[in-house]
Amino acid sequence: MDLQIDIYECGSNHIHVILQGQAEGMAAFGNFEIFAKFTQACQEFINGQTPIPQAFLDAFNREGNK
Repeated sequence: MDLQIDIYECGSNHIHVILQGQAEGMAAFGNFEIFAKFTQACQEFINGQTPIPQAFLDAFNREGNK
C-alpha cells in the first residue's frame, strides 16, 4: 500500500496530520493530549481491541447508501 503520513506541529501546539496515497485526508488536533488519545485509539484498533463502530460500517455499505 502506498501511503505517506506527514505530521506537523503548528503554533499553539496544534498538530496536523496529512494522509496521502491510498488513504487521503487531513486531521487537526487542538493539543498534544488529544493527538495522543487519537493515536492510542488507532493502536487499539490495530491490535484488535476496538471494533469498528457500526456507524462507520454503515457509511461504507453500498446498499445502505442508495
